[in-house]
Amino acid sequence: MAFHPATDGESAVRHMARRASCRSFQDKPIPQDVLDLLLDAAMQAASGGNLQPWSVIVERDPQRNRALCDINGGQPFIAQAPVNLIFLWDWHRYDIYTRQKRAPFTCYKSYMHYLIAIEDIMCAAQSVETAAHLMGLGSCYVGSPNHEGLAMRDMYDLPDKTYPVLILSLGYPKNELHTMPKLDRSVMVFESRYPALTDEQIFAAYEQKYAGRTLPLPKNEAARAEMLASFRRALETTYSSAEVDEIVACAEQDGFVNETQRRFGLHYHAADMYALGGEIVEMMGQQGLFPFDAYEKKQGEKKI
Repeated sequence: MAFHPATDGESAVRHMARRASCRSFQDKPIPQDVLDLLLDAAMQAASGGNLQPWSVIVERDPQRNRALCDINGGQPFIAQAPVNLIFLWDWHRYDIYTRQKRAPFTCYKSYMHYLIAIEDIMCAAQSVETAAHLMGLGSCYVGSPNHEGLAMRDMYDLPDKTYPVLILSLGYPKNELHTMPKLDRSVMVFESRYPALTDEQIFAAYEQKYAGRTLPLPKNEAARAEMLASFRRALETTYSSAEVDEIVACAEQDGFVNETQRRFGLHYHAADMYALGGEIVEMMGQQGLFPFDAYEKKQGEKKI
């Protein structure tokens, strides 16, 4: 196999360092030969044991993309994207093939195989994301299919032992993309061991990343009260009643929540995200997938 010149590789890597998510696409189709190249990159992605326990559904129909958007939180760019790739966790094929070959098969109820499958899906999806960026396309990951498993199953006729994990929306960017601030390498990349980072170092790293970003409270009284009630419910997962009262009072006085409060108190809501895990596992079970089966059996044995 011929290797690419190092100079070409360096240019590509420098371009990768400028990637950014795209949430606004041109009304321009992706040529089939370009899409085929992206999917070829996915097919050759790293895979644990070369099992490839995933599938991808290519969605290009505008009407169905609008429906996909509605199911997954109404994020407009999903409807706008000329192509949405829906990546599935898929043990359906092996369930059939192993029986044909008279081989044992428990992957659909093994946590280790669940973990490997998720890693494989991300390897494949990231191969597409990187390839798309190198070819001048924009993309954005959507994690919502995880908690819309049954709606996605019905929309795409998903067979037993499959489950939607993510969407990768693809298209030509409508506007220039801008990279987002990231944490400094000093608090993420370590030599030989995990260092004893001080609280001050961690605080400074996140403060630099978020640079004082805030979310103003709504002017409308009803909307303001609703936001603060939701924020309070999230805070109650972590702080005492007195601390919650103090934090909410500070937000009311300041007229905003800080970026980290927004992320874990409103966007990735601390209470809702915690509860959602159980619902997702239930939906997986309805699709014949039981990644925590061995653990649950072990816990049951301990109680006997």
